[in-house]
Amino acid sequence: MIPFHIFDTLLFLFPFVVILFLLLRFRSKQKSTKEYFQAEGSLSWFVAGTAMVATTFAADTPLAVTEIIRGQGIAGNWIWWYMAVGGFVTVFFFSKLWKRSGASTDLELIGLRYSGKEANFLRGIKAFVIGFLLNLVILGWVNLAMLKIIPVFFPEWTPSHILIYLLLFGVFYTSIAGLRGISYIDVFQFFLAWIGCILFAYFAVNLPSIGGLDGLRSKLDSSKILFFPNGSSGTLPWDHFLILLTVLWWSSWYPGSEPGGGGYIAQRILATKNENAALKGSLWFVIAHYFVRPWPWILVALVSVILYPNLSDKESGKGFLMVLQEGMPKGMFGLMLSAFLAAYLSTLATHLNWGASYLVNDLWKPMVQPGKSDSYYLKVSYAVQIITAVCSFFLAVFGMETIKGAWVFLLEASSGIGFILIARWFFWRISAWTEILAFILSPLLYLLFSIYLKIEFPYSILYTAVSSAVLLILSTYIFPNTSSNILLQFYTKTKPPYFFWKGLFQKENQTQIIYPNRLNVSLLGTLSGLSFVFGGLYSIQCFMWKDGEILIGLLFFLLGLLGLYLSLRSLQNRSEM
Repeated sequence: MIPFHIFDTLLFLFPFVVILFLLLRFRSKQKSTKEYFQAEGSLSWFVAGTAMVATTFAADTPLAVTEIIRGQGIAGNWIWWYMAVGGFVTVFFFSKLWKRSGASTDLELIGLRYSGKEANFLRGIKAFVIGFLLNLVILGWVNLAMLKIIPVFFPEWTPSHILIYLLLFGVFYTSIAGLRGISYIDVFQFFLAWIGCILFAYFAVNLPSIGGLDGLRSKLDSSKILFFPNGSSGTLPWDHFLILLTVLWWSSWYPGSEPGGGGYIAQRILATKNENAALKGSLWFVIAHYFVRPWPWILVALVSVILYPNLSDKESGKGFLMVLQEGMPKGMFGLMLSAFLAAYLSTLATHLNWGASYLVNDLWKPMVQPGKSDSYYLKVSYAVQIITAVCSFFLAVFGMETIKGAWVFLLEASSGIGFILIARWFFWRISAWTEILAFILSPLLYLLFSIYLKIEFPYSILYTAVSSAVLLILSTYIFPNTSSNILLQFYTKTKPPYFFWKGLFQKENQTQIIYPNRLNVSLLGTLSGLSFVFGGLYSIQCFMWKDGEILIGLLFFLLGLLGLYLSLRSLQNRSEM
């Protein structure tokens, strides 16, 4: 076992003390399913947005980033940086629409947007598949990360035994806290984990065997520090980079980056006080997730490349943790253990609550046991969370090997779903039948292109996405349409862009209702937000590496500032619409 100083022990115990304090603060407010799953729609933009960030900052994230960098260098991070495109689209195109819908979960939107028995079937099957099966995959890789982390701090203990205790604690506080308590705990956990990673990166880069930023760069192969891929060996191929930016953001369902919003992102948006809080909270999430956090992870991963060059692909993620053994100051072990525990527990709590909200609010309550009291449904949610935690434990122990592999599998298997999740807001002909078809087509096309034809990632996603989009558009002219009354009610309530809805008014000979929804403002906000995030990330690299790149860094820094200014102006304009 790593020798713990008194500071390490205190920092290790610190998050548990804070969580217990916050549990006492929020326990008495949990009285209804709306409070438990939606915090009664009362969260501020900062709490809601930070809770989103904390959930995506899972214990597996730095390990997965390390796996990526050891394989493809800094440029390999585009396998998740591309998601910023969909993130800003959610902010400026969809966040206010979600809040206007008044739904309790994003699956409840199905009942507002579609009609007939097919809508109930779609809602129920998605509740089970996403709320339980896919949620298990997500929690499985989060648990797998902890199984890699635990031996670094406690080599004499059995990792699976410690994981059981962490799962029990996570289920306990999730059941007591509800979404409001979880969200406030997430705020604390995010800043604890973020500060811990910043300090870790600082001490790692300044190890005598590294020699600061200059020493780090001089010891690395040039391919490892490329920000943009250039087609050279050992980096992300150019064609992969283009497919990520142009196709994946709208085609693949991924937790925290669902096309058009959704999942726990929609849950937090729906839990905000009002439309402007939804807009600001989702913007803060995207900026914090893609700009504020990555560089400490990247630096530690690069240090691990130098210190441990011979790790296998399966063990490469551990390189991030092994750096802790290289002469860190007293207290650093405890702080990083607290950071990983905070990241793990925040993700665990959110996914347990979110998955239970699907299974209870969208399956059990409307279809299995309707008309029961809230106390009954809360007890069902507790049982669901326990079952989910147990199953995710066994999946991590017996069913997974690498975290990055789980990421890629989920992206490929869902790459026919994303298009319809966006199109249902804009095109009135999209029906429950269309979305059911998308749900069936996606895994079938994945099996065809990826498994049978053995087309490699990300081309497998390109073929699946384009094929499914064409088939789904054609299907809208074959399948029955949603009830016109339901469509008109949905349009009036959420106020989506009019252009693709005008055919409904012409078909029904209805008076046209055109709401102010300036797509040019949303598009400007999206593009300027991307300029800020990517320009800012690259300018930081240029300033760190120096060597003739200062001028380029200054240009990208100015591009980032311009992007920030324009995105804030767009935010203000969207707030007034």
